[in-house]
Amino acid sequence: MLGERLAAALGAARDGAAGVESFAHLLGSRRVGPRGVALALPEVCEGCTALLAALDSLSAAVRDGFVETGDAAAADAACAALGHASVEVARLTDELSRASAGAAPGRTPARGRGERGGSERGIDARQRLALESSVRRAARELSGSLRLSELVMATLELRPTPLDLIDVLRNWSASPAEGRPVLAIAVASSDGRANEVEGDVRAVSGLMELAVGMVSAAGVASPHLTVSRLPDGRSTVRIAEQSPREAATSVALDVVVRDGGERAVAVARVVARRARIELAEGTGGRVVTMTF
Repeated sequence: MLGERLAAALGAARDGAAGVESFAHLLGSRRVGPRGVALALPEVCEGCTALLAALDSLSAAVRDGFVETGDAAAADAACAALGHASVEVARLTDELSRASAGAAPGRTPARGRGERGGSERGIDARQRLALESSVRRAARELSGSLRLSELVMATLELRPTPLDLIDVLRNWSASPAEGRPVLAIAVASSDGRANEVEGDVRAVSGLMELAVGMVSAAGVASPHLTVSRLPDGRSTVRIAEQSPREAATSVALDVVVRDGGERAVAVARVVARRARIELAEGTGGRVVTMTF
């Protein structure tokens, strides 16, 4: 079944990404010496090769998953994120291969007391810091890319339930994400009933995350989120810079800002369309509104 195929491919990609994240922690641990890093490098290289294959399999499964829906744009958005992840993993694999070759078991015998073979020497402190920075970058990009692709995949099986938008925001703000910037946002709701909407929690929370990232990327330093009710009974969420005339906020949250680049915007548009949420972007991306 396609669902099982998607789940298997996504699981393999997640495992590979977790391996990259674990190696980043190993590099940052001062309890692991140069020789320990050198010994781990070949295994991590193999893991990256397997991760590239998993990302290719996941892209193919995503393409097939959206064939039945006839939604090529959705597949394109998810696969663009996965393609970015593959580029990052390929870059990292090349760096790790070169580092592994340089730290391979000594090709030249020790010539003195302080000189040791490569397997004992490992990599020096400068190389280690550079490698740690590169691995952390790859882990961060992998996390973001997988998150974007998973958000599109979630729309293959939407499960609408009654939601409270403020509760969704609170739950979202409690989720840690290493390496992601944290932003303080203010939330105002003039009508408690406006908070009550029907929607898939994955789509709604993910879309609000991306919307905050979009206005932040456009230069809004302190986004203000206003929930209100339209005359036709629908609820609308407006994310923009706070006006001095706006009422005092009801909730203040620190949230993790996700990607606000082109791939993220494409995903936001696809998710909103498939979840039947109206998404409108103001001039320059400094205002985003969602209507439920």
